Amino acid sequence: MKDKKKNILFACEFTDASLGIVKVFTGKTRVVAGLSFEPISPDLDNKQLAQKLKEALKKHGFNNNRLIVSLARAKVTSRYLKIPTQAPDEIDKIVTLQAARYLPYHSNELVTAYQVISSDKEGCSEINLVIAHKDIIERYLSILRELKIRDFRIFLSSYGISNLHSYILPQEHKSVMVVEFSPLKIEAAVICGDKLFFSRSFKIAPHSENWQDLFIEEIKRTKSAYSKEILNREIEKVVILNALSEAGPVAEVLESQIGLPVEMLAYWERIATKKGTVLKDILQPNNSCASLIGLALKEIPESLNLLPLDLKEANKKSARQNERWRMALFASVVLLIFGFGIDRSLENKELYIGQLKKELEKLEKETKPLEELEKRINFMADRMQGKLSILDMFYEVHRVIPRKVSLVNLSYEEDSQMVVRGQALERDAVYGFLAEMEKSAVFKNFNIKLRYDTSRKVQAGEIIDFEIIGSKK
Repeated sequence: MKDKKKNILFACEFTDASLGIVKVFTGKTRVVAGLSFEPISPDLDNKQLAQKLKEALKKHGFNNNRLIVSLARAKVTSRYLKIPTQAPDEIDKIVTLQAARYLPYHSNELVTAYQVISSDKEGCSEINLVIAHKDIIERYLSILRELKIRDFRIFLSSYGISNLHSYILPQEHKSVMVVEFSPLKIEAAVICGDKLFFSRSFKIAPHSENWQDLFIEEIKRTKSAYSKEILNREIEKVVILNALSEAGPVAEVLESQIGLPVEMLAYWERIATKKGTVLKDILQPNNSCASLIGLALKEIPESLNLLPLDLKEANKKSARQNERWRMALFASVVLLIFGFGIDRSLENKELYIGQLKKELEKLEKETKPLEELEKRINFMADRMQGKLSILDMFYEVHRVIPRKVSLVNLSYEEDSQMVVRGQALERDAVYGFLAEMEKSAVFKNFNIKLRYDTSRKVQAGEIIDFEIIGSKK
């Protein structure tokens, strides 16, 4: 198979003990072309980890190819949600707001991603929400910046398990708990088809005498936690992905205790590999690579890319600009060919090339203001099509509200006024909130005023009750 940059995909995974690398040829059928594990110390700093990654990728012939970074399940929170929208932009806003409910941080400190599982006729969507602290993501970004790697994605490892299972068994549509099994890492993912509903990871001391009992107990807990979060969708069987012979006996005991069929899946035998690459010979008892390989076997939706919001927006902007350039270039070539066919006097190749250069230079000048023009058109369209939605208003209030201010009540009468009531620990926080609302572009058509701010004593001290009103200009 010919090594072409665009047809090669790499994935990497950092654990406390090793760095895993997989190289995959993409195309009609994805083929694993290389797999390796490099020992690392958990004490390495970002520059040292970057050097280790550079050396490991170099061994596989990395040449600024696409790279996927696997983020361990233990480093994130994941939740199943049903939300009242199907519009991607609105889902983005809602998941940003919802994230702070599950981790004790401001939404600006969290990074979110999601997969849409299903949608209904009422306009609602079921999603699997993934939340990570920004510091965790920034560490990976620091390593990638050190190596000047630009084309990368960060995905939750659980989606590698989901990918691998649907790659091997594409016709499977039961709700299945798929377990990646190794002494250093055990991760369970409940999937149906190619959708991930729930996941959980846990560790068991490698040399524990009763590790089989501990493993079975954790699987029971996973099944119980899933049943509480996902209603009316029972697990129908368990599949264990493993490279350990010890997993066979425990599977038999597990089946008898949880009342579900349990299957062992030798996944390395079911994956297409480059000639000379034998996965079974590379796999080691302490290194599980099922999820790592799975992340590279199928395309993963961009909505699951765990990048900070500013990077996501920059990527979208770049993609839009590239698309405009492609369309503009295509249009110019069509026009030139058409003009060439009409004007039979252009028989000289040099004259044709000269005209082509002039048209391209003209096109380059004309496309520079396209982005600004697009913004203006979108702005005018928004102004003509509708008014400020309650979702937009709620999102903006949540964005500018200070840490020391709590929102008690928010109401909005379309074309009339909005009322924001809340509590604060000090008056300066209230005034700061008021100033941020006055500066906000979302509220530029409102006269923002503080209606009252009164203090009252509570058991913990003193709090300020306040009301801010915004009347339509």
